[in-house]
Amino acid sequence: MSETRDRAAEALEIARLSALDPMEYDRQRQAAAERLGVRVSVLDEAVQGARPKPEAADGRGVALAQVEPWHDPVDAAAMLHDLAAAIERHVILPASAIDCCTLWIAHTWVHERFQHSPRLSVTSPVKRCGKSTLLDVLRATSHRPLKADNISASGVFRTVEALRPLTLLVDEADTFLGDNEELRGILNSGFERSGEVIRVVEVKDEWQPIRFATFAPVALAGIGTLPGTLEDRAVPIVLQRKAAAEVVVKLRSPGARAALHTITRKLARWAADRAARLPMDPPIPDALGDREGDISVPLLAVADDAGGEWPRRAREALLSVFGLRTAAEGTMESGALLLRDIKLLFAETSSLRMPSADIVRRLGEMEERPWPEWRGGKPMTAPQLARALNPFGVRPATIRFGVDTAKGYYREAFDEAWSRYLPSENPISPVSEPSQRHKPGNSRASGQDQSVTPDFALRIENRLKPVDDLGCDGVTAPAGVAGGEEDVEAVDEWLSGNPVLDPAEAAAWP
Repeated sequence: MSETRDRAAEALEIARLSALDPMEYDRQRQAAAERLGVRVSVLDEAVQGARPKPEAADGRGVALAQVEPWHDPVDAAAMLHDLAAAIERHVILPASAIDCCTLWIAHTWVHERFQHSPRLSVTSPVKRCGKSTLLDVLRATSHRPLKADNISASGVFRTVEALRPLTLLVDEADTFLGDNEELRGILNSGFERSGEVIRVVEVKDEWQPIRFATFAPVALAGIGTLPGTLEDRAVPIVLQRKAAAEVVVKLRSPGARAALHTITRKLARWAADRAARLPMDPPIPDALGDREGDISVPLLAVADDAGGEWPRRAREALLSVFGLRTAAEGTMESGALLLRDIKLLFAETSSLRMPSADIVRRLGEMEERPWPEWRGGKPMTAPQLARALNPFGVRPATIRFGVDTAKGYYREAFDEAWSRYLPSENPISPVSEPSQRHKPGNSRASGQDQSVTPDFALRIENRLKPVDDLGCDGVTAPAGVAGGEEDVEAVDEWLSGNPVLDPAEAAAWP
């Protein structure tokens, strides 16, 4: 009996000790072990065993959003217009990328009608460009969206099989996707309607091959670029950092999510009414390749069914984004460094334009930078420079330098990239802007070549002595000046009223 009472007392004491917080237990454990006649380590083990076990972390089930369709029939063109405007309110994107995102969202509601479902590649050169915000817009408007960051390969095919139709939204893809070949393969297979994987699983004590579908719309967001095989199946959307003068509306603003929900309800009604009537073989622009054509079919079908301006807008948008999909060389951190070094080159040389060959030569002389050993221990080349600058919206143009023309860059073509990606730096503006500028609409920042001889001028056919103090090899005279001594006087008079010439509007004498 006494032994029974002793064990009951020990159990009560251990229960009391197990209810103490760790600090208080540490104060009492030595004395309690002496009263019980046991070592402290034995008491610790007994107390730990008496403490309640934490519940297993089983996670939560997945419930996809159910949307009540809009009560009235929907005008598809107006619906797409409202969706594009909503995206533009919240994210900084070129118009072509906004239109592609709009059509991609619409395709998620009808993707099962098509042979392919393009991936949406949402990338940016650096952080804080709005990727997560765009994914939130996609999550609010896509069909049965599921945000699945850092998802595993088995997670993809098991989720698609169990919950289809659905739209997968994957953020931070650059942090885990590159080295995961199995996951890349499954995401690639989901591009086609026939996409599936086979796994051998245990069913009722027997191992059997089981098919899992992978066909589903997928949006992947990350910094830099996606792996090549995924990028080859994607609509490429490249975000830019918001400039100081640009304004976006936060999704947490009053009414923002309600407006998106209204559009989502209209998408649901449109899909219910029109999915079976969508054109399955819309005309594809000849400039698009076979794979780009496969990507474009669902988006063009949506646009053609909507009518109005959307068939034109869709084709122009797709041609634009596919024309800009060249990947940058190196890391995006090196891209920002490249922008900074080129900014310094323009400042040091006081130039308004520089040949590509001159830029890469000067970059190659910067021993503390990566440019002298850019690829395989060799300096950066002009094509590599163009690829590295492309994600920042800077492209080379054909420019006249003296009597010759060559590929190069106008200083003003970098202005927007500098303001976006080097915002904390003081502006470098050692070169005064010339009084004669190109006309609006001939923007050289767009990368389109501008005529080296303006429309308002013609070349003088006799050889005149170049003006020495203009810093260029020659000048272009105004229309009506043809040559001779009187013409020289006319040129002098014209120059006196135009003391500073835009080098891009100056041409050499023959």
